[in-house]
Amino acid sequence: MFLEAIIVTIPLISMITSLFVEKKVYAKISTLFTGIAFLLSLYVLIFTNKEGSLFFLRFDGLGALLTSYILFVSLVIHKYSENYMKDEQGFKRYFFLLDLMTWNLLLLVLSNHLIILFASWHLMGVILYFLLTFNNRREHAVQAGRTALFTHRIADVPLLVAIVLLYKQYGTFEISKLAQMITTGPLDTVWIATLLVMLSGIIKSAQIPFHIWLVYSMEGPTPVSALMHAGIVNAGAFIVNRFAFMFPHDLYGLSFSFLIGIITAIVGSTLMLMQNDVKKALGYSTVGQMGYMMMEIGVGAFALALYHMMAHGIFKATLFLSSGGVIHEARRDTNIPRDEVYDALVKKEVSKKEVPTVFYGAITLLIPLVLVLVAHFAFEQDVFRYKAPLILLFFGWVTSAQILLNLFKIGKEKPLLTAFLGVVSLFVLLSVYVLMSHLLQTFVFPYEGLQEKIYERAFSNVPLFFLSIVLSLILALAGWTLIYFANKEKPLKIHLSLYAHLSRELYFPDIYKLIGRFFLRLVRILSIASFSAMPVYGFFHIGEPSGSFPVQALLLAFFIPLFPISLITSYLIRRFWIYSYPLIALLGFMALVFIHIPTYEPLYYLAGFTLLFHSVRAILSEGFKDSISELYPALLSMVWISEENHFVLLLLPSLLFYLLGVYARRLLQTDSFYYAGGLMEKMPIYSLLLVIASLQASLTPLMPSFYSFFETLLKSNVFQMILLVMGWFVLGVAIALSAWRLLHGRPRDDIHYIDLLRR
Repeated sequence: MFLEAIIVTIPLISMITSLFVEKKVYAKISTLFTGIAFLLSLYVLIFTNKEGSLFFLRFDGLGALLTSYILFVSLVIHKYSENYMKDEQGFKRYFFLLDLMTWNLLLLVLSNHLIILFASWHLMGVILYFLLTFNNRREHAVQAGRTALFTHRIADVPLLVAIVLLYKQYGTFEISKLAQMITTGPLDTVWIATLLVMLSGIIKSAQIPFHIWLVYSMEGPTPVSALMHAGIVNAGAFIVNRFAFMFPHDLYGLSFSFLIGIITAIVGSTLMLMQNDVKKALGYSTVGQMGYMMMEIGVGAFALALYHMMAHGIFKATLFLSSGGVIHEARRDTNIPRDEVYDALVKKEVSKKEVPTVFYGAITLLIPLVLVLVAHFAFEQDVFRYKAPLILLFFGWVTSAQILLNLFKIGKEKPLLTAFLGVVSLFVLLSVYVLMSHLLQTFVFPYEGLQEKIYERAFSNVPLFFLSIVLSLILALAGWTLIYFANKEKPLKIHLSLYAHLSRELYFPDIYKLIGRFFLRLVRILSIASFSAMPVYGFFHIGEPSGSFPVQALLLAFFIPLFPISLITSYLIRRFWIYSYPLIALLGFMALVFIHIPTYEPLYYLAGFTLLFHSVRAILSEGFKDSISELYPALLSMVWISEENHFVLLLLPSLLFYLLGVYARRLLQTDSFYYAGGLMEKMPIYSLLLVIASLQASLTPLMPSFYSFFETLLKSNVFQMILLVMGWFVLGVAIALSAWRLLHGRPRDDIHYIDLLRR
């Protein structure tokens, strides 16, 4: 266990060295440390077969395999970035974030504690935001980073709810103990947790319609794109494999994954063909591949999805790292040939063929089917024992036929030689695919027989799988038919309109913009108290009250404000924030010393509503005083639900914002989030403190404020949990939209920036 502990610690040591060395030296040290960690992980993977635990970490087959994979990808990106990023401003910050992401991913795959797992799952989106916004002067990069952050926070919600439900049912945060308890004595409600875990993985793996964050995140540095496509977007395969012990009891999660995977694979691959931008085409290619990966998960082939994740990740990282050279070469060449899809669908240009179409049809349909069957029989004789391999055979056949069809287009001058080389290559590819799937089953699954149980459960919903297969077959045949008629002298009239819709990416970006505008309009409506007061009175009638309304609650509500009294507190802080905030906070602390919080069920609902209501209003914050006026009642509302007094922990985020706001007002002569920009560039220490305060305010896992929030979730019922989780999500969105505006953009020429501790 000593080596395993060192592997996890090495990225932390690398980050610490950044404080003492020059930026170019730190880049080389960071690469060296990552290489050492990779070699150690490879030694553990190959020569150590024992499972073990250390504190909150667990070193099993899945963790050891993915540790080596993560460190290998990170090492390649580190080495590439040394030269690629050397002239960029913030060179040291980039390598620090790269080390931080590596360490966070190691914690994710090795965690044996549900809270640590969720913290790493959540922080993955936060760190990705800062990597994508590395070029913080570019508005498109900042917007792409926000889209990625919001999408990842949406994905955090179902996993958080699943963890709360699992702890309530089994009373443990340790994943290994949870696996034993579910294996020996599962409850009837396990399927809810499996569905939530699957939904979280689907969203983070850029499945339709949550794929925009991946495709439009190309404004970040090219190595960041490589890291994102090689590791981060593959998170769905990991999270499902980590909770594989629950899926023998699943009802809907596997079927849902299969259906969404089919749609994503077809739509993503189709939209990839329509792109004339190299990086965007690679982005949609990844979306399509993630669809295939979720299809494999849907049929129960978890180990195959894991191999798909690693093989595709290494391949796509290589493509992204070489895409820069392709772009530079294209800029020098003005005679770029038109895309074949454009020629076929718009220009109606027909390519000359020397071989009849019947020959192509026979080769592309019959030979791949034979190859797929031979490859499976060679390495897995009981291929027809379960239905899952049959589904994979079908899609392997369709995909292989498409590959050969494209090969014939390239080598139509020598069709026989092209057919021979394509057949051999395809057989090798399929053989490795099947072999790795078979080997990984015994390597990553926690106990024998789990794969068979998952296969059986995957096909318990036969009508949905049959419908999905028929739908995919119809779409594949329709695509081949359109391609066939596109080469005729009189193509179908549908081609031009189809090309128009596909070239607009099926209007997904436009839909996202409309949703964003609608959300902001809805926030403005809900922020008006008169519209929001009506549901509050309904909360008082939910459930049976424990007694008459306690009078001390009314008195305490003036100091630890609940809606609608919280509106008064919010107004006072906004109006006299420098003078009123310390007094209000002091009065709240003194009130808790002398007045005991009563146990009254309707107050719990009111507290949850207060969190949600003021989190919504915080989205419209334009400065520190507006933000503090909403943060104070939003966070302190959870004091009413917590069994223990967490007043100081919940007060800390708004207190940090207050101090930072006072400093900004003294320096910039305003507390507005819109007045100044570029603080990350001009005031790095201040920006770091602002980020820490923001993470505290948004209840980020492992921050002190999250402890109180999670404890509140554990003692809440279903309706209270809905209110609290919605408030948690909206609060994070509000902080990212408001306070982090100061970090990005171009610094103003008329402001003399003075950083903390630098005079």
